Amino acid sequence: MDFLSSFKIPTSFYVAITFYPLLFGILDKLQSVRNILPPKASVQKQYHLRNKIVASVHSTTMTIVGFYVLLTVDWSKNDISTYKTDITPFLVGLELGYLLQDTAFEFYQRACFGVGSNLILFHHVSVILGAAYYLYDLLLDLPGPYFIGMLSLMNMSTPILHFRWVLQTRGRTFTNSRLKRLVDTALLVTYFWCRIFGNWWMSVAIGAKLGLSWYQVPMSIEKKYTITTSIMFFMNAVWWLVLAKQWTKSVNGFYFTKAKKQE
Repeated sequence: MDFLSSFKIPTSFYVAITFYPLLFGILDKLQSVRNILPPKASVQKQYHLRNKIVASVHSTTMTIVGFYVLLTVDWSKNDISTYKTDITPFLVGLELGYLLQDTAFEFYQRACFGVGSNLILFHHVSVILGAAYYLYDLLLDLPGPYFIGMLSLMNMSTPILHFRWVLQTRGRTFTNSRLKRLVDTALLVTYFWCRIFGNWWMSVAIGAKLGLSWYQVPMSIEKKYTITTSIMFFMNAVWWLVLAKQWTKSVNGFYFTKAKKQE
């Protein structure tokens, strides 16, 4: 009972599980949103579009607040576990609330349309468990805002990913355009910067405060942080390599293969 009475869920969690489904419902009523996709787009595609808009709103919010955290924290106090601030629980509560409702939408999509992504489901469940553990950890210690701020920036590439999906869904013209190459490049660069370089930079910054090299940091911090960051790094690295392979194939086919045919 003492545990339950001291356990506090951030208000942002309740805001997220209320606002995001409400936004989804509002988007469903707007004809302007329906007009984004071609008239022949299936109900499932329209559903997917609304879900992606909600995801983009959430990702943009997390990115902006993440930047704010990193630009305003007191760096003299900002170690990974003891510097307390109110804004980090806000970010975690928002992320947890979003992922819970999005996971519910994922199951709904599977039930109604018979489609779904096992990778997305695995990602959501993993992060939900991590966020729930973080809220429990608030009773013990609190990961510093640098750690949470950098994790929040990992949302940066998500709006670009969803924008690319919209353009692809609108028709084949985009597939063979320079715009696709531009969007693909932006996705590749931002994904690398916020999810791979950013993960490495966390070790650099933490090492600077501890007087260690970046590669020594994983063995010098609490194991829960080592495991979390290592799993994220390898998962993001694999996904980035997939994007890089697609980007290379796309650029090669558009600029070089086409040039040879013209010769």
